[in-house]
Amino acid sequence: MNRMYLLVHVLAVTSAVAQTLTTEDMLDHLADELLVTAEADVSYDELYETLTHLLANPVELNQVSREQLRAFIMLSESEINSFINYRKEQGPFLNVLELQAIPGWSETTVRHVTPFVFVRDPASRIDQGMVRRIWSETNSYLTVRYERTLEPKRGYGISEDSSRRYAGSPDKYYLRYRISRPGDFSVGFTAEKDPGELLDWNPGVQYGFDFLSGHIQLMRKGRLENLVIGDFQAQFGQGLQLGSVFGLGKTAQTITGIRRSNLGFLPYMSASESYYLRGIAASFRLTDRFRIHVFGSYKNRDASTESATDDVSSLQSSGLHRTPHELQGRAQIRDRDMGIVLQFKHRAVDAGILGYEKNLSRPWIPNPTPYNQFQFRGNEFRNIGAYVNISWSNVTFFSEVAHTADHGNAFTAGLLGNFTAKLEMSWLYRSFDANYFSEYANAVAEGSAPQNEQGLYWGMKYAFSRKLSLSGYLDVFRFPWLRYRVYRPSTGNEWLLRVDYSPTKSMTFFLQAREETKDRNLSADGPLYQVEPGTRRHAWLGGELILSPSLSIQARVQGSQYELDGVITSGMAFTQGASWKQGRWSISARYALFDTDNYDNRQYVYEKDVWMATSLPAYDGSGIRNYFVIHYTLSRHLDCWVRWARTWYSDREVIGSGGEEIAGNARNDIKFQLRIRP
Repeated sequence: MNRMYLLVHVLAVTSAVAQTLTTEDMLDHLADELLVTAEADVSYDELYETLTHLLANPVELNQVSREQLRAFIMLSESEINSFINYRKEQGPFLNVLELQAIPGWSETTVRHVTPFVFVRDPASRIDQGMVRRIWSETNSYLTVRYERTLEPKRGYGISEDSSRRYAGSPDKYYLRYRISRPGDFSVGFTAEKDPGELLDWNPGVQYGFDFLSGHIQLMRKGRLENLVIGDFQAQFGQGLQLGSVFGLGKTAQTITGIRRSNLGFLPYMSASESYYLRGIAASFRLTDRFRIHVFGSYKNRDASTESATDDVSSLQSSGLHRTPHELQGRAQIRDRDMGIVLQFKHRAVDAGILGYEKNLSRPWIPNPTPYNQFQFRGNEFRNIGAYVNISWSNVTFFSEVAHTADHGNAFTAGLLGNFTAKLEMSWLYRSFDANYFSEYANAVAEGSAPQNEQGLYWGMKYAFSRKLSLSGYLDVFRFPWLRYRVYRPSTGNEWLLRVDYSPTKSMTFFLQAREETKDRNLSADGPLYQVEPGTRRHAWLGGELILSPSLSIQARVQGSQYELDGVITSGMAFTQGASWKQGRWSISARYALFDTDNYDNRQYVYEKDVWMATSLPAYDGSGIRNYFVIHYTLSRHLDCWVRWARTWYSDREVIGSGGEEIAGNARNDIKFQLRIRP
């Protein structure tokens, strides 16, 4: 078919893409699906920030690589191959709408991918100097955010306990600026003050905001493929040594979620004050097949120290500096990281050798507990390892092995792909020694780090039709050594099943069930603990109905049950939401009821927030949760958001504890945000 005729035909048939989600809508849909299984008290800000990074920095269709396509999460190996083959056969893309012509790509796939990509105008050449390109670039934004809890908290002078009294105001301020041209450059900075922290000018310690982060990135300058100066993250191999925050693990994305994309160095734009690198990172193309990646990082770290020995007993990751104790632990040690990756890439093979070293200015000596006997102790360690990724047809193999010098090993390997037109499957094996250690690791694991674990994962997804699909996984694992709250070697298993059904374009439903069994300590009468298996069961049922181009409604009911030593407790939550768009206005609101027996049955529910902010509260106890978000576009240069959220409890008269304690049974939070664009 003639290329121009094909493009005209595609442009004429735009009904599918006419309903393409905006970047904000796409972000909410992705986050809602990926975080539906959340159950741990961890911050999901980093994952959300990386999703926003991908959406705010679309890739050029004629330059995007397989690894970048895999980072989109929703594409299968067969869809990626179809894209690559189409581009080889038909030549450069002329328009994003041409995605509809790729064999095997459904309307849903096109709709999901479109916000991530663009086609550069052939007439726009990069023939200006760097400073002039930055000065003239229009792809930029400035975000200003303010938020506060309206009820007074104990830490703000209410209590006479000076150790819990906060130094600053209850206001939270957030500022972010970024200007970028995909494939060319990126410049940005982030500033944040958390509630309770001071706005202070103390050179050498604090410059206004409590947390400041920034970067300058240059790309594709001859043999220099990537250069980041400032704050960055690194993702190589399968994350055993260097895994950025963009790692999904076990989610409803049962196939693509278990493989890490080899993305290299990425600018760090999150306001999370831990697990990032600060310094310089560079990637050089030595030959067509070999590349070398190097980085050096140097930053101050918060830590708790022992007064008698001056050793570090724990590294603090909260980033909070409110109370005298938190301020005392600020910037107590200097952290230096260095690494090098030699990469070989040719056709279907992507392999590399990694080396990484950490050095702390003070020895890190964790307080001894029964379960941390193999925890790293000292002020320096070195890791070395290798990874191999191989793709053929619609199947990809991925693996990585790593070793901590004079300590333990870690290994992971997996396989995923399309084995029939309707069936996708994945397998992952992992084995991590108890004395393996890497602070920036982010591999697929049952625990919070790839340590003291062996496991085997199997995932599948079967599409009965474009309207109906079934997905799920089974994961069995064992822990050779003791763990937190489990004082003996233990085993466990976990499974998930999910059904997605879309009878029409305006109606979607999902049903999901999940069960996990892991050992846990029971109360001890003496020095010995009795350990019994605890089983947690979850179920979700949800749907969305688009009533008109302007109005949609969403509903979800979810529940859980936890069984330990013959005692069964439960919890549930019901949510009803609606979204309305008309002209410059966009409004989302939700009403939720929740009732849980205890904290083991807390219900995590993703909530819509202002642009580039995330909300995933744990509903605990009994009560009602409401929120609304209003977005108004004043002009193409200025957007504003207002968010209000209220939680009312029927089972308590005091909310929170310590400095966060609120006298009363209701909490109201407000948030205002402006986005300014040229």
